[in-house]
Amino acid sequence: CSDKTGTLTLNKLTVDKNLIEVFPKNIDKDTVVLLAARASRIENQDAIDACIVGMLGDPKEARAGITEVHFLPFNPVDKRTAITYIDEDGDWHRCSKGAPEQIIELCDPKADVKKKAHSIIDNFAERGLRSLEVARQTVPEKTKESAGGPWKFVGLLPLFDPPRHDSAETIRRALDLGVNVKMITGDQLAIGKETGRRLGMGTNMYPSATLLGQSKDESISSIPVDELIEKADGFAGVFPEHKYEIVKRLQERKHICGMTGDGVNDAPALKKADIGIAVADATDAARGASDIVLTEPGLSVIVSAVLTSRAIFQRMKNYTI
Repeated sequence: CSDKTGTLTLNKLTVDKNLIEVFPKNIDKDTVVLLAARASRIENQDAIDACIVGMLGDPKEARAGITEVHFLPFNPVDKRTAITYIDEDGDWHRCSKGAPEQIIELCDPKADVKKKAHSIIDNFAERGLRSLEVARQTVPEKTKESAGGPWKFVGLLPLFDPPRHDSAETIRRALDLGVNVKMITGDQLAIGKETGRRLGMGTNMYPSATLLGQSKDESISSIPVDELIEKADGFAGVFPEHKYEIVKRLQERKHICGMTGDGVNDAPALKKADIGIAVADATDAARGASDIVLTEPGLSVIVSAVLTSRAIFQRMKNYTI
């Protein structure tokens, strides 16, 4: 079971500026990018921050003419970043970027706007593009703790994360060796399916709700969860706690299961797996819970390890016989 972002893909994001969707009539695409850059870290950036700030002519533009008061970093629960700042006129503002569902909930827009946003997000997802939503508000109370005025939609940015050059070949080699590869991703189902199609690993993927037996699709809910996990090519919208469930169910079906992970939240699943694999740049907690720590990104190292292990095992067998 492999993570998608950074393992099957490069985690080097790009934005096609032509596809940026702007919601208010009084701003342009450059303003959407600027507001997204303001809601990004300038130092210690993650892949999304680096991509957005990199779209500006000069990274310093992200903080030009404003005074930063408070920055809310990304976390797995809120799934968004936010900055509170003062402009040159002394007015306080806040802008945020993050997962579309979180930002839509924040803004609580009219039904027609919400419908338009979902339509654009689905359209992006079918092309393998992740969506990043941007919103802003004024802060009339002029304190960083205050709730501020109503949040307003600003725009949607499409993020493309290209597959690794060796991922398709690695998956083919793994299948030839009798090792099934399942994609585990936090992204939307349509993105998972499109990535699976590009990598030749199948598109028989399900949303994470099916893991808990909560699928609204009757054709899926009639299949036992264990059987579903066994036959699936992957799961989308997955949180770390779902990974543990996937490992446990596969082991109950007598499969030897390997699981990749990189964060603190992945540690229980990595420990439970027959082979816990901490990917390159994993946290200390993930490394501590793993049996194997990869020093290079990508899956090809794991396939090489399978081949080497089988060769060693065969030699031992030949020697004892």
